[in-house]
Amino acid sequence: MDRALNRRFYSLLTVLLFLFVFLTGLAYGTPARSESESVSRTDQTEAVPQGVYTSLDQLADKEIGVQTGSSFDLLVTEKLPDAKKLYFNSKSDMVNALLGKKIDAFVTDEPVVREIMRQYAGLTYISEDPLENFECALAFPRNSKGEKLRQEFNAFLARFKADGKLEEMEAKWFGEDESIKDIPVVPEGDKGILRVATEAAFEPFEYVRNGQIVGYDVDLVSRFCIENGYGLEMVDMVFDGVLTSIQTGKCDFAAAGITVTPERKENVLFSEPNFAGRIVAVVRVAKSSKDGNGFQTGILDSFRKTFLREDRWKLFLEGVGNTLIITVLSIVLGTALGFGVFMLCRNGNPLANGMTRFMMWLIQGTPVVVLLMILYYIIFGSVSVTGIFVSVIGFSLTFGSAVFSLLKMGVGAVDPGQYEAAYALGYSNRRTFFRFILPQALPHVISAYQGEIVGLIKATAVVGYIAVQDLTKMGDIVRSRTYEAFFPLIAITLIYFLLEGLFSFLVSRIRIHLDPKRRKKGEVLKGVKIHD
Repeated sequence: MDRALNRRFYSLLTVLLFLFVFLTGLAYGTPARSESESVSRTDQTEAVPQGVYTSLDQLADKEIGVQTGSSFDLLVTEKLPDAKKLYFNSKSDMVNALLGKKIDAFVTDEPVVREIMRQYAGLTYISEDPLENFECALAFPRNSKGEKLRQEFNAFLARFKADGKLEEMEAKWFGEDESIKDIPVVPEGDKGILRVATEAAFEPFEYVRNGQIVGYDVDLVSRFCIENGYGLEMVDMVFDGVLTSIQTGKCDFAAAGITVTPERKENVLFSEPNFAGRIVAVVRVAKSSKDGNGFQTGILDSFRKTFLREDRWKLFLEGVGNTLIITVLSIVLGTALGFGVFMLCRNGNPLANGMTRFMMWLIQGTPVVVLLMILYYIIFGSVSVTGIFVSVIGFSLTFGSAVFSLLKMGVGAVDPGQYEAAYALGYSNRRTFFRFILPQALPHVISAYQGEIVGLIKATAVVGYIAVQDLTKMGDIVRSRTYEAFFPLIAITLIYFLLEGLFSFLVSRIRIHLDPKRRKKGEVLKGVKIHD
């Protein structure tokens, strides 16, 4: 009971800490831009306010944010060799880091900055001094199928440009009128379904709206599939897994605002460029006024953007469902796997014990995220399986190894004399184990087993690396649209607390039935005649 109270106390303390950070941010942070302050694409030159830095030279020795897996890493090294690079998994993380003055600037594409500036009055970019011009293209694998798809797409793109439709598409997706930003419905097609890797956190190129992946690249790919008779499945993942997914055959090609670089050309086939622009450094504005809407209005507006706008609460609900599926199946299969392996090894079988020791060393020594990526991209690289299936396999292995260790520890804590006494009474080895040894061993390990379940729930937060839309990934998708950290992260934290509390409660009920000291008198004496 004391342990449960401590858990509740630390949970409450964590929530209060988040609230403190949020209130501090409201008091001293940079306000969001109201709709009336939105930047117009038709007046881009005059609309860019002056930043605290006005040239790249001023960033020479500063801290620069770079998204992991992007081409901007090498670019910053070349242009700003003395700058300190800090790596982030998403653009929303870089936005919050810049607003919180944890970095001095970050590097990204100019159209993306425009979308960010429409939401935050406190950010701008160095417009007169870009790092480099860039070209975006679709990426295809270096094989015969990839070459065939690339040729088909290049022919389609040439026709699309000649008809002026590509320019119309740019005006649609890089403008402000959301009502015209629609995606054509792609039928199943008679040539099969193409799996397209993307990172749906790169507005306006690809992002999630109303539960659907949309954007400039998605529109272009959809029209290509319709014209050439293909079905389409967009596969959302972290950016540093996009090119890997097509190299390993998990996806047919990639459309994620991918910048063409010489190094990438060595590994994948690029289509003809479908967009050209500038890479710029994003900085804070030199002067910004405080938002006059007030504290309560800011809270309500953030809540609406995070949960109510575009029914984003449904994303969190879907993420919870996927997290629960992975967790429950991994617990069941992992427990069965760990128990089964222990039964094979408990009598000292040298072959079973040798193989188990090697697998335990291999699984426990590999970080979970690395194990999942090896399973997804290498072991199941050529097999059409979902990320959820791979996640269940990976976490069942890790949880099974933990269960094996717990059983070994619990059984080892039972006095060996118990075996001798049971054998003397005529019990077989198997009946001795299940009737006497195991019931005494389980109370020793049930608390640690509960801890392993809590650890498993938290560990599922990394499955976004293999294209699984879990709770954490859905929070990242929402943050990529709102560029706000508080409500998405608090919602994720509270949901994880609820899940951990639910599973801990279920295990605690099992513990009561396993521990004779905590059972009721009637349960302990059930079947015993006490008045003879």
